[in-house]
Amino acid sequence: MSASTDSATDNSRSARTYRWECDELLRGEASKKYGLIIVNQPIRRDLLDRAWKAAEVRLCADGGANRLYKVDEQQAYLPDMIKGDLDSIRDDVRTHYSSKGVPVVEDKDEYSTDLMKCIAEVPQDHALVLLGGLSGRVDQSVHTMAMLHKIDREIYVLDGESFAWLLRPGRHEIRIDHHTMGQTCGILPVGVDSARVKTQGLKWDTDWETSLNGNLSTSNHLLPENPEVVIETDRPILWTVEIRPLD
Repeated sequence: MSASTDSATDNSRSARTYRWECDELLRGEASKKYGLIIVNQPIRRDLLDRAWKAAEVRLCADGGANRLYKVDEQQAYLPDMIKGDLDSIRDDVRTHYSSKGVPVVEDKDEYSTDLMKCIAEVPQDHALVLLGGLSGRVDQSVHTMAMLHKIDREIYVLDGESFAWLLRPGRHEIRIDHHTMGQTCGILPVGVDSARVKTQGLKWDTDWETSLNGNLSTSNHLLPENPEVVIETDRPILWTVEIRPLD
C-alpha cells in the first residue's frame, strides 16, 4: 500500500489517496516486508503456503501453533516465535516446537490478547498479515475487526474464503488479480455508524450512505474486464474479496 496527498474531490472526503497492490500476498510474493501471525482458528493449507512464502517474520499466537502443527503435516514450517498466555497450546505441540529451537514466550498480561501480544513483536516497518481471525468464534472475529480499527498499521486478514483489510477515509485504488481473487466482494461499515461510499469498477457501483441498518454492499461482484476498483469513503470501512483456491 502506498499513500499520497491530492486535492479532495468534495468537502466530505479526505484528501488522501491510497494505492493497494496487496494482491501479491495471494501469489506468495512480497514487494515489502510482511509479518505473519497465525491465530487460533482453522486455516487453509494453500493460504498458509502463500502467506508463509511472502512473510519475513512469522509468529503463532498461542493456540495458533496447534493450527500450524495440524495443517503442516510434514512439519516443514518453524515459526520465529510462539507467544501468548499459553492456555491453548497443547503440550505435545509446545514440546515439538521447543525441541526445534522455537522460542515459546509466556505473557500473562490480562489486558492484552494473544493477538495483541504477537503484534507487538512484529517490527513497525512490516505490514501485518493475520492468518485466520474472521471465522470461528464470533467474539474473536469482532476482536480482529477491532484491531483493524485500533492499530495504526497496515493489516491484512486471510481467512477461509476471504481477503480483508480496512479502508480509512480517502480514495482507494485497489489492484485486482482475477487469477487469485474470486468475483464476490463486499464493503462493510463495521465499527462506524455510517459511511458515505462511492465506487468505480464493480458490477453494482455505489454512491450512497452505507450502514448496518441501511444500504449495504454485500455479495457485490468484481468485473473480469476491470483490473482495478476505486473506492472513496469518508469513514473507515472493511473491504473484503473472495479468494480463489490454487489450481
